[in-house]
Amino acid sequence: MKKSGRLLTGIVTVLALFVAGSAQAEVVVPNDFVTQPMYGTVVSDGTLFSNQSVSSVSAHTPPDQTTGKGGGNWVCKNFDDPACQTQSWMDGTIILSPCSKTTEPVCIDSLSIGRDGEKLSPATLAFEALSQKIPASPLSGVPAGGSASLWKSSGVPNAFGSNDYLVVVAMTYSKNKGTEKAILNGFTANVLPAQVRTGDTYYAAESFTETSSTGTPQAGVGWRGARGMINHSECEMTTDGYCYIREDFSPNTKVSINLHLNNSLTGWLFGRLKTPTISVNKISDSINQLTVEALPTVVPNLVGAVVKSDLSKYPKIDNYLKGKGYPGEIENYNRIIASGGFDGSLGSGMNNLERFRVFEEVLKVYSGNDSRFQKFTRWTFGSTQYDGSGAGSSCFSDKTKLVGIVTTNSPFYESGPPKFKDDSLNYVVAGPHFDVDGKTLFSGVYDLNMRSEAARCLYGFSSAPLKAVVSVTSADGSNQDVQTEALSEKDGWLHLGAYNFHFS
Repeated sequence: MKKSGRLLTGIVTVLALFVAGSAQAEVVVPNDFVTQPMYGTVVSDGTLFSNQSVSSVSAHTPPDQTTGKGGGNWVCKNFDDPACQTQSWMDGTIILSPCSKTTEPVCIDSLSIGRDGEKLSPATLAFEALSQKIPASPLSGVPAGGSASLWKSSGVPNAFGSNDYLVVVAMTYSKNKGTEKAILNGFTANVLPAQVRTGDTYYAAESFTETSSTGTPQAGVGWRGARGMINHSECEMTTDGYCYIREDFSPNTKVSINLHLNNSLTGWLFGRLKTPTISVNKISDSINQLTVEALPTVVPNLVGAVVKSDLSKYPKIDNYLKGKGYPGEIENYNRIIASGGFDGSLGSGMNNLERFRVFEEVLKVYSGNDSRFQKFTRWTFGSTQYDGSGAGSSCFSDKTKLVGIVTTNSPFYESGPPKFKDDSLNYVVAGPHFDVDGKTLFSGVYDLNMRSEAARCLYGFSSAPLKAVVSVTSADGSNQDVQTEALSEKDGWLHLGAYNFHFS
């Protein structure tokens, strides 16, 4: 409805990618790009690598902004490590253990897997992997960090034919110098169908501090020495004795996970899911039980890169690189240009529309032979940076309730609620024009589920029943004829859906 009455238009704005068909590095790129003298970006938000799947904490101090000297990055035992308190800030990743393996209040309670339309069956915990763990930081208010866990379904094999599913739930924290408590920034939860291999050459990644070519200490997560020379690129992740190769979900597989999380993390969620159902129940004043059940969805991995010697031909990318880092630091423009391999960033497309606009003319769906970056079904969700701050913050004050969730297969998307403008809910997504074959149009899907009371509070709607016309607007301003489900309200939830739209 309009703000004052009976009709509200939901608009999904679509941006397009117009394209034709020593220690291991912490930033991982596809194998066929590693040695290329290129600068670019890799967008792969459903993928796990060493620095995203191991509990670790590090401290940082920037170099002098004038000289580029000094500063560095150091490995910390935990957030209470006295040796790290003098640095400018600390950050870290804490992997949640299964509840049966820890006394921490935040943990993985259960996993269930089944077929769509049927009752799901509980999966059995096989083991918590052997990898680096982090002790609790009671002074900083950070729980202990565990490891990834392997679960076995009851008669629901993945596309490889095994019943193995890897679960990685990671919380991220940060802490500034002089502050007592660390800040909980967010979390992500991944369920990955896996082919599991065993062997004595598989090792878990670990934290280390090395001296860079500029003489400053640099903390990293990976493998050093002889272990760093072993090539296990087929593994999505390795822990001591195990290699986990990513596989696809078999058709019509539905997954449900039950987590115990800090209640500050359950206000607003994002996901790579299809038709999710979500519930939140209060366990204590600080802990909620979050249950998410959904089908997986398919999200393409994107790579956008240019040969370094041609950067001047791409002013937006060239200027973007020139704005990175401090003089003399590792990301210094001249140093990157002179290096022989791939330089750039790995990350998700969440809240990264700026990066899309920088690289849009060279971005395309990855079509190489690195299995870690090929097109897979994804089942992942997490919290966002959006906390309702500013106007409407009171609408998100009840931390015992889930406010809403955005799920989409668009590689780039905004994580918070749509913006209300010109009597419409506006939301921006961006993705490839073509799929991996360079010919088939990529079809987008977008779902928003939001508590009706929060929507009315945030947007100033009346209590009248909500009705809508849902449309998709392309970057050039034209509207698309798409399969859509009108904005609807049921059982206290507002739903906005747009399906089968294209990025053109």
